[in-house]
Amino acid sequence: MVRMVRKAQVDSSDVARVRAWIERYTGYMAAADPEQVTVTSWMEAYGSYGKVYWMIDAPSLTVLDEFLERLPAEEGYREILKAGSELFVSGQTSDLLLKEV
Repeated sequence: MVRMVRKAQVDSSDVARVRAWIERYTGYMAAADPEQVTVTSWMEAYGSYGKVYWMIDAPSLTVLDEFLERLPAEEGYREILKAGSELFVSGQTSDLLLKEV
């Protein structure tokens, strides 16, 4: 099992719009391969405002890589990214890979 943690910093005070976009983005990814990959979203409650995290769980690094490489080729995914581009701080998104012990 591997888990990728994607972190982004919100750059908008329009909380409703940000939450709607997060739900759309997470829902799209969660529906892309529900039998092998699980995607959930989280937001810091007591930390800095606007830190959003996505947990992407897959049975192996190979499955995760294939999943992440396939998404950008899909028009629907690219449209979602474009729609949310002004909601987050550019250059403040990072990915972390965790391996199960």
